[in-house]
Amino acid sequence: MSDPISRLDQFRADAPGAPMSSAAEARRRGDQIRRRKRTVVTAGAAALAAVVAGPIIFLSTGLGDKAIDPAPAPSDLSRANLPTEGDLVADDPYPAWVQEQTYDGEGTDTYNDCLTESLSDSGAQAAVRRDFVAKPGEEMADAAGTLNAVVAEFGSADEAERVRSDLTDAAASCPGVDGAEVAGSLPVEGGVISGGNVDVVTYLPVEPEMNARWEVATAVVSAEDRVLVMTRKRGVQDYVSPTTLQTSAVNAAYRMVGATPPSDPSADPTETGSPAADGLSAANLIDGSTLPALDRFESPLGWNQYTPASDVPTLACQKESLSSLGASAKVASDYRWDTDSAMVGQVHMAVLEFPDVNAAGAAYNEIMEWQEVCPANKLGVNPEVTSLPTDVSADLDAGPKRAARSQATYPGADGNDSLWFETELVAQYETRLVLVGYAEIAGPCPPSTGDKNDPCYQPDQPDSWPDRILAIEKAAVAAGISDLR
Repeated sequence: MSDPISRLDQFRADAPGAPMSSAAEARRRGDQIRRRKRTVVTAGAAALAAVVAGPIIFLSTGLGDKAIDPAPAPSDLSRANLPTEGDLVADDPYPAWVQEQTYDGEGTDTYNDCLTESLSDSGAQAAVRRDFVAKPGEEMADAAGTLNAVVAEFGSADEAERVRSDLTDAAASCPGVDGAEVAGSLPVEGGVISGGNVDVVTYLPVEPEMNARWEVATAVVSAEDRVLVMTRKRGVQDYVSPTTLQTSAVNAAYRMVGATPPSDPSADPTETGSPAADGLSAANLIDGSTLPALDRFESPLGWNQYTPASDVPTLACQKESLSSLGASAKVASDYRWDTDSAMVGQVHMAVLEFPDVNAAGAAYNEIMEWQEVCPANKLGVNPEVTSLPTDVSADLDAGPKRAARSQATYPGADGNDSLWFETELVAQYETRLVLVGYAEIAGPCPPSTGDKNDPCYQPDQPDSWPDRILAIEKAAVAAGISDLR
């Protein structure tokens, strides 16, 4: 059998995918899913706990008036809270994942190259682990890599979320590997999930005969007082967005808290908060490979999906977080166009689902006010309106109920005359809004102009900017409402 990796030529991050749906009312079924019974340790039981669970700390030196730190509540975490083979999605054309080994605890070997601290070091009260491999003997099994899942329980939901945040940072920066490079990131959202991300890094192998890079994709997800760390490692040449690992992590998060995953045939979508119930999915976001090229700049990567280092707004004229609009669900993605030295293009997209048409309409009107005045905001952008909202609903093939486009500028990061020229679109279709912020670096003149009387007119500059704007808007709106038409 030939090794497909040896036939590939060069690692590129030019085929990003898109995140899954963001389910409404995350953790809304916490009480229905599982009621944890915590044992109250009394003074009499504490003596027994001293023998079984370790020493009891006396806060007072007087025996007649001693204070006792209660022993940790017993954990009901078990192997049943780990994902099964049926919860995992295999990347085409690799075979299905099968269980290799299951542990009580985190095991003795390293299960993630990027994480330098174990879950136990982070304060976990209990942990379980399961390792998977591609089904042996099947075609391409040797090239599929490995996958494992570790679930840990903490003292509270707040502590679990803190640990998730710390581990997510470590997965993205990969301090455990010298020379690791960021390849991409996707959110893990929905239903019982409190927060989650898949972060992907790559690095050169030590093995000189390996004609590929190592890729480590790490999903870190919190739900209730538990944290999931799911790791896939394999040799790659071309970056492919880890949407399969993203789906597997969602299913694993449900198992982690004793719930039925959305992918399980027995799941009730109205209770699980699955993508089918929320009406949003990966299909509602544009794919970077379909975006028109930014032809003014050569790029080794093309449009590359990325996770902004800070809370970059979808629209430059966005007054505050989109969560303030009251959407019941949201999916979003961010793309960038890079030269060898700088980012010169950005596409930010968000799709918002609302409980009813009136709520969607109210949010649309609010965004229209943002576009008209571009208010000062706390999101790190200080834009200036250059074109007020204009009705463009007739230009969009998908046929939204209404849509408006505006334009704004804000300074580039290099401190010279460069400006970001951003086009902002908001479109409403029934209970859904599609937001698109598309920006190109230029300045002081805009990227292109077809008006020969304009002082910025350049006869040698292709007037393709308007075509790129419209193509991106059409693609975003068509994807955003694809399941409603």
